[in-house]
Amino acid sequence: MNKTLRDTLIFGFSLFALFFGAGNLIFPPSIGLVSGTDWPIALVGFFLTGIIFPMLGVPAILNSKGKLEVLTQPISPWFYKVFNTIIWLGLGMFVSIPRTAATTHELGVHTLFPHISPFFSSLIFFALTFYFAMDKSNFIEKMGKILTPLLFVLLLFIVFKGFFDPIATPIITELKNPFYKAFIGGYQTGDLLTGLLCTSVFIAGIRSQGYTESSSIKRITINGTLIASVGLFIVYGGLLYLGATGSGLYSNDIDNTLLVIGLVNNLLGNYGSLVLAIIVSLACLTTAIGLTAAGSDFLSHLTNQRVSYRMGVLLFSIVGVIVSSLGVETIINYSQPVYSAIYPVSIVLVFLGIFRKYVPNAGAYKGAAILTISTSLIETIGIFGKVEFFNYVISLLPFSSNGFSWIVPAISGFLLGMLINQLFANSPGTNIDIELEGKQ
Repeated sequence: MNKTLRDTLIFGFSLFALFFGAGNLIFPPSIGLVSGTDWPIALVGFFLTGIIFPMLGVPAILNSKGKLEVLTQPISPWFYKVFNTIIWLGLGMFVSIPRTAATTHELGVHTLFPHISPFFSSLIFFALTFYFAMDKSNFIEKMGKILTPLLFVLLLFIVFKGFFDPIATPIITELKNPFYKAFIGGYQTGDLLTGLLCTSVFIAGIRSQGYTESSSIKRITINGTLIASVGLFIVYGGLLYLGATGSGLYSNDIDNTLLVIGLVNNLLGNYGSLVLAIIVSLACLTTAIGLTAAGSDFLSHLTNQRVSYRMGVLLFSIVGVIVSSLGVETIINYSQPVYSAIYPVSIVLVFLGIFRKYVPNAGAYKGAAILTISTSLIETIGIFGKVEFFNYVISLLPFSSNGFSWIVPAISGFLLGMLINQLFANSPGTNIDIELEGKQ
């Protein structure tokens, strides 16, 4: 195997492992459960927010010199710091990373060793996370060669077993809009944010392997992303279908973790708990390693190296041990409003990054971001704050019933911002990069 192919496979497997973590194992079965016979429609919704949008984040960052800071620069220099700080210190440190340890305990450790406390379990989990993440130069190598292949093989075993030897037949459920349920459920994985925030660290990892030409880096990144996407689609589809086959066996309000345990035990019998424990531990550990590495890298840059990379890894690990003891459901519940508010603008950033060279000016960025954030905040307050007037306002927007209330505001903001910039800017550029270079 030549070096480029080998590194592409390692990158693809590492990217798969980064994305497939706690939420990715929990949410597809629960969505399949409430969708029943409509699980293919639900899969389409989850496919968009769980695979397509997150994976598009990789080329979006790649088009922005491999840095989220460059992608968000047209909006404002402070937007990058505020956006990243909210995500890393609000979601990464207190939601996504602790959730991996909590899920490992509830789905893995506790089922095999019920007398071990969540605190001790998390302590071991984050000790391993620290070991793998403390060396930024080769953590991708460790993940891609050691942890991910075993994880992928075990996941395929469950997926093919559930598909060719299902535990039951999906039934018709009362869910009226399975696409919307799955589309919004995909937000909870946090993978779009993961793609935006972690890609720069992964690209730096590719460069550390000796690749200097942009064409080589781009080829490895894109091909590795395709490998990860195919793997995620197979696994997500299998897990969602597995949940659908349990639609006649389990109540719709069953706890997410209990559902996964019940499904796997029903599918594999006495070996279910052991296999699930290994899968959960590997899936959550690889995600925790990637997120901790990227979060520590951001924290180090934010503080101008006053907090070193390794000190950041230690800080994320300590907070993870403390917060994970709250349990999976508690962490999920308090994170829902934040994901709902942040995800739409993240999707907009992805598309702006992909079509970066065609974006006429910085005003288009500013307008799209402002109206998208405003819409998602109103929708979030309406849903989680139960403000009926806000819910009514959102219902007037096109596509709001399918989870796309932000689309028309985003497009309107893009066009309006572009027009204002063209009318009032001193020297409007022909594209975003030329305009930004002119301001420097």
